Amino acid sequence: MPAHSETTSRQLRPTAWGAALLAGFITQLLLILFVTLIALQQLGVTTDNLNAVVDVHMRKQNLTKTMLNVARERTLIMLTLTKIGDPFERDDLLTQFNEKGTEYAVARQSLQDMPLSPRERKLITLQQQLIKIAQPIQTQVIDLISTQHNLEAEQIAITRAIPTQNQVLAVLFQLDAETQHVALAASRKAYEAQKVARFWMYLLCGAALLVGVIVAAVVLRYTTRISREREHLAIHDALTGLPNRRLLLEYLEQALAHARRNKTLIGVLFIDLDNFKRVNDTLGHAVGDQLICHVARRLRAAVRNEDIVARLGGDEFVVVISDVHAASQVLHVVDKILAVMVAPYQIAERELFNSCSVGIGVYPTDGTSSSDLLKNADTAMYHAKSSGKNRYHLYDAAMNAMAEEQLQLDTDLHYALERNEFVFHYQPQVNLNSGRTDTVEALIRWNHPDKGLLSPAAFLDMLEDTGEIIPVGRKLLGTACAQGARWHAAGFNDLSVAINVSSKEFWHQDLLANVHDALERSGLPPRSLQLELTEGILMGDMDVAVHKILDLKAMGVSIAIDDFGTGYSSLAHLKRFPLDVLKIDRYFIKDIRHDSVNEALVISILALCNGLNLDTVAEGVETRSQLDVLRKIGCPVVQGYLISRPVPADDVMALLQRDWLQELDLHSETPA
Repeated sequence: MPAHSETTSRQLRPTAWGAALLAGFITQLLLILFVTLIALQQLGVTTDNLNAVVDVHMRKQNLTKTMLNVARERTLIMLTLTKIGDPFERDDLLTQFNEKGTEYAVARQSLQDMPLSPRERKLITLQQQLIKIAQPIQTQVIDLISTQHNLEAEQIAITRAIPTQNQVLAVLFQLDAETQHVALAASRKAYEAQKVARFWMYLLCGAALLVGVIVAAVVLRYTTRISREREHLAIHDALTGLPNRRLLLEYLEQALAHARRNKTLIGVLFIDLDNFKRVNDTLGHAVGDQLICHVARRLRAAVRNEDIVARLGGDEFVVVISDVHAASQVLHVVDKILAVMVAPYQIAERELFNSCSVGIGVYPTDGTSSSDLLKNADTAMYHAKSSGKNRYHLYDAAMNAMAEEQLQLDTDLHYALERNEFVFHYQPQVNLNSGRTDTVEALIRWNHPDKGLLSPAAFLDMLEDTGEIIPVGRKLLGTACAQGARWHAAGFNDLSVAINVSSKEFWHQDLLANVHDALERSGLPPRSLQLELTEGILMGDMDVAVHKILDLKAMGVSIAIDDFGTGYSSLAHLKRFPLDVLKIDRYFIKDIRHDSVNEALVISILALCNGLNLDTVAEGVETRSQLDVLRKIGCPVVQGYLISRPVPADDVMALLQRDWLQELDLHSETPA
């Protein structure tokens, strides 16, 4: 079963997952931004390269072709001029010849101003050198034509001007080819740059897509996991990981359907821890939670794999034993559970003992629906707990009547205080040395209008559970102090009144004020009030408990530990707490006449009290043989039915006037 710390760590995991997802999304966004920036940059480079190819190189080609075409046209014009006699036509051709020359010069100058490769620049230089050779010859031809020496001009044009011009044209052809070659190379370079840009874009886009897929997968896994965890938490107990009531009911319905088909039995065990509230109140809820987890593991280990163990809340568990053919199989599992539960628990460097009470409902005899089986098993469990705890009870129909009676008792309890139905009976504590009653213990009773006088066992736990113990205890404290003051006024000035204080009363913030108010109103001297605490009360917050006891003692009140030896006390605790009286539990007194171990334990407790300067009272003295042993080993004060049962206040005066040495015929005996 998961421990409480593991549950806490599971609850922290969504924060780590959320941080991881946020980091993944941020990474993906940064990658997309990076891809976009790189793409824009590469697109700009590619665009510039393409512009260079389209603009620069195309313009260079156009200029080269312009120069080539102009050179051809000038050659043709020059030949035509040698054959035309019409002066007007000749003047027009001369004008065209000169304009073409200007056009050629402009194109060549524009070409020179553009970025050129070394080969292109070399060809332009060669072309310029050839032009310097051809131009004087062309000028000579034009001059001869102007003077109408056409035959001579034609002769020079054919023999000298045209061959020279052909050389120029050859260079221009080479320049045109080189320009095309450079343009093609630039185009290839731009394409390569674009190809590289595309590669990086594809690569980064792929990386972004991969991160996106990973993030999406993580989100899907995370949401699926969260969904599973939420579903798990909806049907499981958060502390123990066991199924909760919802899943239990679903399982039980399936088990019932199976049992109906196969004619088998189902055992429903309702389990409640004994005295778990005392663990929570004294050792704290953290220790209580750890105990619950240990119990869950033990229950799971005690049953079969196909059986279900569920936690309903608090210290209540349900075990469903399905597909059995005899009730004895269910009881066998119950015996195993009771056995494993009584083994000591090692929690917070402390050894704890905690038993459980089990109620059993069996299908189909004790119910045919899940609600009836659970209700009847719960009823049987309360019967087991009221019968002494650490045991089990099978359900029978009579228990429902008892449960209804208990419910009615719980209802009546709410009105008992305002109806003034709570009273004190008093039981004397006799000093075996003086034969006098030193102290009377006030024991609460409920004078129920229909059921008569009820002992604390019938209602005290209900008072604790509802919190009514606080106002009831406050009122009874005042009543007992007032009664003690009346006995003092009657002449019994040395008599003390002992009052039990519950855990809730002790830890309540108004305890000191309530004690002070009761003493002040009654006039009872503080030295005559003794408050009895159980060992478990002091184990909650020991530092605070010590301070509270010191504050009570500062008032003059004495403090007694009740039922010593059956709780959590140790010698170190006895040394630490400023106590006055230690009451030896009746468990050690019951068999003291026949059990040497019990006698040895009581002797040890008496020696311990002598060493710590504590008064000692032996509780539960019911027989003369018990009294004889106690007197022999030096027990100074006894309390029990041998002396007197608890009696109303009006009957105490007669007990106070008795000489118990004479009553018990102890004058002739010499105590050890």
